[in-house]
Parts: sequence; structure tokens; C-alpha cells
Amino acid sequence: MKTLILEGVPGTSMPSFSEFTEEEVATIVGYLKGLSRGVSRQVHVPGDAAKGREVYASNGCPACHRIGDAGSVFGPDLSRVGAARSVEYLRESIVNPSADIPDEYRGVFVVTKDGRTITGVRINEDTFSVQLRDLGQKFCMFQKEELRSVKELDNSLMPPYTTLSDSDLQNLIAYLNSLRGVSQKTDLVDKAKGIK
Repeated sequence: MKTLILEGVPGTSMPSFSEFTEEEVATIVGYLKGLSRGVSRQVHVPGDAAKGREVYASNGCPACHRIGDAGSVFGPDLSRVGAARSVEYLRESIVNPSADIPDEYRGVFVVTKDGRTITGVRINEDTFSVQLRDLGQKFCMFQKEELRSVKELDNSLMPPYTTLSDSDLQNLIAYLNSLRGVSQKTDLVDKAKGIK
């Protein structure tokens, strides 16, 4: 990791940071390692991932989430969620999604001067305007002078799935834990090579 920081990665957008001192590099490496503490390692998770995929589909998850090239961009991309998140985090995200809302998916509630209300995910906001993607996936832009209010929501736009049976919940967690981006990358490489 130290070499990557100091020398960068040729042919990518990762530049070299040769001006850092040894102490600064050690601090950065320690910080990066700390980020991975809650990350899931490949471990056996009880449950049936194939049935979990059915639970995912039947509960409308693809309407907000994307896996590989299928689904929506409204919520977080789940293509690598099993590699990026612990099993405990996956469980809590399903039953209590408001516990940790990524900033880029935090809900916004807008009220226009004529009383219309729009809820969505903030795409951008500056001093004069706010842009959001509403629950129907439509991009909306408002001048703030046209609005009564813009309020950031405290709760996640994702509903808590507390009514799932224990087996459905465990199967869903097993499915999400299996998503590590490898099969999607392999599929893309195969498509590029013309392999079906």
C-alpha cells in the first residue's frame, strides 16, 4: 500500500504522492486499513443465496438498487456490497436503513410556493438552486426563490423490511453477501470477447 501511495498506479487516475514524508504515508496507510475494519471477508453466511435473490426481486429492491447492469440508480449500487460491507451491516441496512444513510442518498423534501411537495435524492445544491431525482426517477431542478422550503430528511427513503420472515431475511443477507463484483466483471469480459 505504501508503494501505491508513493508511486501511484501507472495508466490510471491514481497519481503518485512522492512528496509525503514516511510519517504521513504511515498515517494514511493506518487510516485506510481502519476503513476496512467493518468490511466483510469471504465467510460462510447461513441461508440460501438463490432464494435470497428471489426475496430481493419480489420485494421490489431492483426499483431502487442496481446489481451489475440491472436495476435502478436511485439507491446505492449493490454489485460489490458483499465485499464492502459486513454481514451485520447488511442486516441492519435491511431492517433499519436509517441507521446509516450515505450522504449521496440522503432524502430531501421540497415544498414549492404553490404547495407542491417533492421527495427525492439530492443530486446537487448550490446557493440558488437544488436538483434532485424524485421517487419516480425523474430529474427535477428548482430555483430556491421558487420554493417555500428545502429540508433534508432524517430517515432513509428505503423502508425498513421488518416484516420479512427470519428465513427470508437470512436468505436475502446470504444473497447480498455473495455480491462481490466478480461475476459481473466476468460477464462483461465475456460479452466483450463474444462469449455467451
